[in-house]
Amino acid sequence: MRTHLLKTHRSWFMLVCCMGLALSLSGCSNPRNMSNSHQVKTYGHDGYMGYSNSNPNVPNSFSYLNYKSDGKFAGEVLKQVKGVKDSSITFNGQYLRAFLTVERNVSNEEMKEIQRKAQSLLQSNMPRYQVKVETGR
Repeated sequence: MRTHLLKTHRSWFMLVCCMGLALSLSGCSNPRNMSNSHQVKTYGHDGYMGYSNSNPNVPNSFSYLNYKSDGKFAGEVLKQVKGVKDSSITFNGQYLRAFLTVERNVSNEEMKEIQRKAQSLLQSNMPRYQVKVETGR
């Protein structure tokens, strides 16, 4: 009886293995009458495996962050500071330097306050730069 039981278990085991093998191989077939609807998609050629092209507002995109747009934005921020007549902005890597020309009727104390306010505004709005603000007449 024990040998009969072992033969039965062995038969079932072999049957399950054969069905598993047949089932796994049937998933690999590609019938000729079925069209292949899956097309290969390539990454964009941006050096980041398509990351910049699919996410254009991510900071690593070459068109997202540049000195021209940052300079424009810094100029807009400095227009909010009262007493500033003109501004000149320069970039050097991670450094942003702003030179502010203040109005002639501004006192020295007010000029220091304008410089402090401009420094604070620029640094909080442009955290990726180390900001230095200078003032003059």
